[in-house]
Amino acid sequence: MLRIVVSLVLLAGLLAAVARPAAAVEPQERVVVPQTAVLQARMVGHSLRVTVATAGFAASEADQSTLTVSAWFDGAPIRATLPLIEIPSRLSLELDLRVGAIRIGGVTVGDFPPVAPFRENLRFPVEVTVRRGALAATARATVTTLLPVVIVPGYLNEWSGPSHDVLAAFERRGYTVSGPRQNVFWFTYPSQQVTVPAGAAALAAYVRAVVLPATHAARVSVVGYSLGGLMARWNVAYDVDGWATLVNRLVLVGVPNEGTVLAYVVAHAPSIVPYSGLGRRPAASAFLPTFPFWRADSTQPWTVPADAGNELLADLNAQPLPSDIRLYLFYGSHDPRHAAGPQTSAGLTGSLPGATLSYGEGDGVVLAASAQGLPIGGGDGVTALTEHAAARIDLGAVYHTGLLEAGATKIVAALLDYFFDRVDGAAALPTL
Repeated sequence: MLRIVVSLVLLAGLLAAVARPAAAVEPQERVVVPQTAVLQARMVGHSLRVTVATAGFAASEADQSTLTVSAWFDGAPIRATLPLIEIPSRLSLELDLRVGAIRIGGVTVGDFPPVAPFRENLRFPVEVTVRRGALAATARATVTTLLPVVIVPGYLNEWSGPSHDVLAAFERRGYTVSGPRQNVFWFTYPSQQVTVPAGAAALAAYVRAVVLPATHAARVSVVGYSLGGLMARWNVAYDVDGWATLVNRLVLVGVPNEGTVLAYVVAHAPSIVPYSGLGRRPAASAFLPTFPFWRADSTQPWTVPADAGNELLADLNAQPLPSDIRLYLFYGSHDPRHAAGPQTSAGLTGSLPGATLSYGEGDGVVLAASAQGLPIGGGDGVTALTEHAAARIDLGAVYHTGLLEAGATKIVAALLDYFFDRVDGAAALPTL
């Protein structure tokens, strides 16, 4: 009986607790944390374009709002602060480095000291701070900007146009081949109508009129293939339009720096032979060998025949190369002892058309030694190339016309071998 009474008392207490009104709970105030994010930061032409997202900044007419952008370029730190009437959830602004203007929607809203054009591949930090009264949020991003690259193709380039495979290799490593952010340029020229000096002058004019205005760069890198490499070398050697200091990296791919025996053979071929006319075009004489390549018989030393002088190329090869240009030499190297692969003429024994050909390592047109400027047949070679090459890259048993495609990935790697990197100094940005 006692057990029943205790149970009833406990049950009554429980029912009373359930029936009792709950004490009022004070609602907790939700704390809003302001946030800022850099959605995108990249170079577009001469401008640094930054897109920012914000959240958590409550509207208040009493508090002043600002947006501060800081960046540290190659020795040129900048900071610019803009007053804001209100803080939008998304905002895009452009910093025109050439003139030192900040623009939003095409309207100039601020200024800063202009930034000199870049002279090297560059990584730099960008920092954005948004404030409203005592509330503030900061975000940071890293920008990579690459020096523009000019690809100068070879003989008969106008027949095929730009190589999609080569351009795709550049795009895979962060380059842009078209549009407002373009930094890879393919120079097409009438190779059958120009001499080396005339083609080089046209190349220099193209860089000045097209490439430099499109990018915030004071220097360019040049990839010269075959005849295009001779044109690039000409501009550097003779400082055409400032090329001795304009070029940062010079990549020469399958360039006949000492000419080719094939050019001599084609130039002496009867006109009825297919394509023999190509050996008589204005630029063709620049391909004649500057090294000893002919002998009357196998008992005689190699020499240069009287009808094979190449004063233009010989004079070019005597010119020095500026020491601050990084030079890369790409070449094909099929061994003539192996039947399968391109056979590259290295010498002639006897008189044409019945002369006997000798072969050496090469790409079927240009000897590997010629592409590197090494001595051939007792010749002197090209001192400017042998002394200054940062790297020599052997592409193997590749025919001459396929060298650009075969070497595209390695060519891009050479162009990206060094960056002026300011990212490690990002912690110093707030004290600018």
